[in-house]
Amino acid sequence: MTYLALPLRKTLFALATSSALTLVFTTPAMAHCDALDGPLISEARIALDVGDVTPILKWVPAADEARISSTFEKALEVRQNGNSARELADQQFFADLVEIHRASEGAPFTGIKPAGEIDPAVQLADNALEEGEIDAFLARIVEKFERNARSAFEATLAAKQQAGNDPERGREFVDHYVHYVHYLEDVHNVIARNSGHGH
Repeated sequence: MTYLALPLRKTLFALATSSALTLVFTTPAMAHCDALDGPLISEARIALDVGDVTPILKWVPAADEARISSTFEKALEVRQNGNSARELADQQFFADLVEIHRASEGAPFTGIKPAGEIDPAVQLADNALEEGEIDAFLARIVEKFERNARSAFEATLAAKQQAGNDPERGREFVDHYVHYVHYLEDVHNVIARNSGHGH
């Protein structure tokens, strides 16, 4: 199999840097700030355990700091009344924190999501931040794009060569063509939008 020339791969790699994480974190279906194993609630657990609200104030607007700090102190008080009270206090605090955070993003609060449902792409993006390097994540994105684009291209090209034989084969070509063009168009538009260029 022929692979993309090195300069093109480098270009895709660089463009992926400017767009991949934006796609991950701005797509509503991929939101994970409301998940029990997401970064927001994970930090909130630690804050409650050590009794310091400061590390999680970054997740809310400055105007809501006092509200979250007050809710945090109440949660700490209730937590002292046993395991059941502790669990209820934590759940209520998580809900308040996530609701305020999502409101600051213009998103509705739809409840706390269970652990284990975070999109794999989001997990990889978070892991990259934890590990301090993004090369492996971007290489995976570029590899997947190259594989998908090449597959769509080859199928479309093969169908095009048979398209004039009869209407049925012509329609098969059109089906492949629509998928091929729209896929590349979508990828191009995402990259162009996030790189600030329209070409």
